[in-house]
Amino acid sequence: MVTVGLFLIYTGFWGFYAACNIPIFDLGPEYGMEGISYWTATNIYVTPTTLSGITFNFLMSLSGGLLAGYWIAKGDPFWTYSSGLAGIICASAGNDLYHPIQAMIIGMIGVVIAYKLHYWVERKFKIDDAVGAVAVHGYAGFVGLVICGFVLNGYPSSGYSVGAMWDGTTYATINPLGQFLGAIIMFVVLGLIPGYVIAKVLHGMGKLRIPREVEIAGLDYEMMESAKSDEKAVSSATR
Repeated sequence: MVTVGLFLIYTGFWGFYAACNIPIFDLGPEYGMEGISYWTATNIYVTPTTLSGITFNFLMSLSGGLLAGYWIAKGDPFWTYSSGLAGIICASAGNDLYHPIQAMIIGMIGVVIAYKLHYWVERKFKIDDAVGAVAVHGYAGFVGLVICGFVLNGYPSSGYSVGAMWDGTTYATINPLGQFLGAIIMFVVLGLIPGYVIAKVLHGMGKLRIPREVEIAGLDYEMMESAKSDEKAVSSATR
């Protein structure tokens, strides 16, 4: 189930990557080339890219994540396959600009950090990330944004500057501080704080966790018992 589930997520993420790009777009007028058609794939900032390059980096970061996950988790299948997704997410921030080898290495670095952080948080704060979602999406995603700021420092983040079209010199550049602040806003301000407040409210209402006795017995206890009764009824009827 872990294998099938994670491989389906890989496929979905590749579709997500492709959907983040405008497949065919005439950038001639946008780039001041009046009367000239310049058909290309672009990223969401309408900056030229290629779908093949994005797919290659997707596969390279996936491969790097799988390799690092297998190594750091000593072959544990859950972490191996989850780390493939973590590698993709870690390299997402600069996917359209990274060299494929960069994408692979960055994916590997993100996996190691996410894996270590997962168990550190569990030991230190006694918080159980049961399905590794916070590690894969949160830790790897945060690290990926920070790494992007250093690796792509000075690269254009888009084809436009504030209030002006592309002219070859004025554009918003990627930088470490901007990426770090962006990561703080995305993961802490928009993610952690609202999530913590909602969790506190649900906990106060007694809705955050199931009762301990139900947790020990299993949420599907009654379903399993009902299935046993049905099986006995069928067996008795066919004798």
